[in-house]
Amino acid sequence: MTFRKARLSDIDAIMTLVQLRIDWMNVMGLHQWNETDYFGRYPRAYWEAHIGSFLIGEEQGRVVVAIALYTEDVRWTRDGLYAGSLTAKAYYLHHLVTDPTVPGAGVQMMHYVERYASEQGIKLLRLDSAVGNQALEKYYMDLGYVACGTCHDRLYHGVLREKNVTAG
Repeated sequence: MTFRKARLSDIDAIMTLVQLRIDWMNVMGLHQWNETDYFGRYPRAYWEAHIGSFLIGEEQGRVVVAIALYTEDVRWTRDGLYAGSLTAKAYYLHHLVTDPTVPGAGVQMMHYVERYASEQGIKLLRLDSAVGNQALEKYYMDLGYVACGTCHDRLYHGVLREKNVTAG
């Protein structure tokens, strides 16, 4: 798999991945993007405005995984939140989406992001996952992301997680 910064020309492929994953969630009986008005919250204009924050992974010229890396996130600034040092340099990971037919694409992307962040002098990676999604909780725990708080954003209720990626 090869990784690179996303371009405007990748938006359709990324949005298609999101729709494939929503369809998969419906089939699997999971309750996440398929029940939080995902495309209402993140319409095409959002993707156009934020595409510079996205990385993608490709196999044989086809986008199979995408993720956004932001330098701030309002979900992490709530009073009473324990999340290590909020002043530490961090990337806030959002919109990790993979083609359901490409097992392991997400893990490969997460390992790439960890190396990329460390090379950029970023100390922490932070993300959130839906409360009650045990499979996703295990996925992130297995990757070394520690639960350190909760968040609420409209219809979404999440668990905040972080990982120190400082080299050495």
